[in-house]
Amino acid sequence: GGKNDKAAALAAAILRGVTMRPSGKWQAQLYFAGKSRYIGVFDTREKAALAYEIAREKLKHAKNSASSPKATEDAVNAARKAAFDGVNEKDPRRK
Repeated sequence: GGKNDKAAALAAAILRGVTMRPSGKWQAQLYFAGKSRYIGVFDTREKAALAYEIAREKLKHAKNSASSPKATEDAVNAARKAAFDGVNEKDPRRK
């Protein structure tokens, strides 16, 4: 029915790990090692969602190696850098 269609549309509009800042920009963050980890602020919701996905994938592989607080911070920083590199990568379809 109509109620389920509305719920599905709302669920699709909400992206995991992405929130709008008061400035109108979009923030990406995720939870890792029991804490909320800031990834960054982006111009569009799509870029923030892409950054979240890249960081999540990178941290998924680092979970076992993040045994100390320093190793955890290093993993988060590497994921943050990978997210920004991925979001700012040139689109090969554009010249």
